[in-house]
Amino acid sequence: MKINSIKTSFLLLTAFLIVSTTFAQPAANMPADGNANYSTPVPQDTQQKKDKKKRDDFKVFGGVSFNNLIVDSKLVKPQTAVGWLLGASYKRGRFFYWELGATYHHAVYNLKDTTMIPGSNFDGVFGTNNINIPVKFGLNFLFFVSRIVGLRVYVGAVPSFTLGVGENKLNITMDKLNTFNLYGQGGIGVDVAFIFVEAGYNYGFMDVFKNNKSNPNQIFINLGFRF
Repeated sequence: MKINSIKTSFLLLTAFLIVSTTFAQPAANMPADGNANYSTPVPQDTQQKKDKKKRDDFKVFGGVSFNNLIVDSKLVKPQTAVGWLLGASYKRGRFFYWELGATYHHAVYNLKDTTMIPGSNFDGVFGTNNINIPVKFGLNFLFFVSRIVGLRVYVGAVPSFTLGVGENKLNITMDKLNTFNLYGQGGIGVDVAFIFVEAGYNYGFMDVFKNNKSNPNQIFINLGFRF
């Protein structure tokens, strides 16, 4: 009777050890939250780099602008003149994105005198040197293949600061100009691999000249590279 009890106890102890060993190994690999995950973990740094590559663009570009003024004077008729610009920006997002940049813009304006008076001070060309800070919000309709090709539309606001005025025959100097303007902007963009083209329109809500209605407006075309 005593021997049978010892055998029974030994068998129970052996069974207990086997069961304990079987369940202890999975438990050791179990996450703290109790949810098993048997997939190979992706290093956090690698995943962050992949996500960032999908969403971020650094852009550099150059372009031309076609500038004009909206005036209410019958003495002068502005005509379109061509300027140029250089800039860089940072874009983040996929389908919906935002973009912040800085642009150096040499805007040129052409004034034509309508009085036909020889030597008029209202007939000639002048240019202004500006730093623009465009802030854009847009949609990329081809976001799922954005590293290959993209089709974008965007709107934004462009604070602009006038740094100087070029030499001209109109006697236009900095003291006659407003040094700040705010533009509304809208445009479209096409991305192909690392190259992009953008075209858009700017409308200035403030006057170029201090004492005359002279809202600037521009059509621009940019060509650049993205990284």
